[in-house]
Amino acid sequence: MVHNLTDDQVKAFNFHYKKAGELSKELVILNGNEQLKLNFLKRRKINKAIKHYNKCVQLVPDHWPSMWLMAKLYQSLGESEKALLLFEDALELEKENPDIAREASISAMNAGKVEEAIKYSEEAINRAPENAGLMANHALNLLIAEKDHDALNWIKKAIEISPYDPINLNVNDLINKVINREVKRPKFFELK
Repeated sequence: MVHNLTDDQVKAFNFHYKKAGELSKELVILNGNEQLKLNFLKRRKINKAIKHYNKCVQLVPDHWPSMWLMAKLYQSLGESEKALLLFEDALELEKENPDIAREASISAMNAGKVEEAIKYSEEAINRAPENAGLMANHALNLLIAEKDHDALNWIKKAIEISPYDPINLNVNDLINKVINREVKRPKFFELK
């Protein structure tokens, strides 16, 4: 990523990136699928932050961190389609970071695009093949898509890596209960 920016463009980029960060502080969902309580002022701050990150991308079109942060802000607003598009752009630019693929999976699922969510959760595992948390996420996506035996195989792999992780154990329990028809198959929004 070689950028031939003038000194003024570098200053502008730094200004917009810093300003976006200040505006979006505590307004980005970082811990999974929790929902923020957004009032008018918080929404306004998020939209201003998005505009600043957008300016960064206009100045440096391959700046995937700005795309990722903008997408996270769209997630906070509940705009999964817009978030997904930005995560997809970031995935094209950054080929190793598993979190981008995981977030794309979450946004795809929130947008009701189950097969895309599976594709991205699988990509996240490809980027971090020993990450049990990514395997558990993938297993849940597969369960929602009614691919129960694949889901069971993935959660077993996750438990092999992290046998006492309570999330892995809960996911395993849920998958087995769905397979045994002890509980109904969950919808994605029910897992939040």
